[in-house]
Amino acid sequence: MSLREARRDRGWSQTTAVTRLRELAEAGRVHVASAASLKTQLSRWENGTVPEEPYRTLLAELYGRELGELGIDVTPHWERNHEIPGLLTEIRDELRTLNALLREGR
Repeated sequence: MSLREARRDRGWSQTTAVTRLRELAEAGRVHVASAASLKTQLSRWENGTVPEEPYRTLLAELYGRELGELGIDVTPHWERNHEIPGLLTEIRDELRTLNALLREGR
């Protein structure tokens, strides 16, 4: 289940989810961003950006699920070895492009 699916399962709009998230934060005396900023953040989180604390904990509590169940991968980047080869290939390709542009500028 994704974060978006959890919200939709409750029949909530993003605005409603933000309101509930702010209420939950207030009850726990946790400082969070403004409603407008949170709505933008919620959209980003629903599209794959990993939320930071305290938002991770609040989201898990809000939807009554573990972070993994919400599709939120909190594995540190250094433990995600499978991503490194792809990243290295991407960097190599960018360097080749930059070198070609530099040669053209001569």
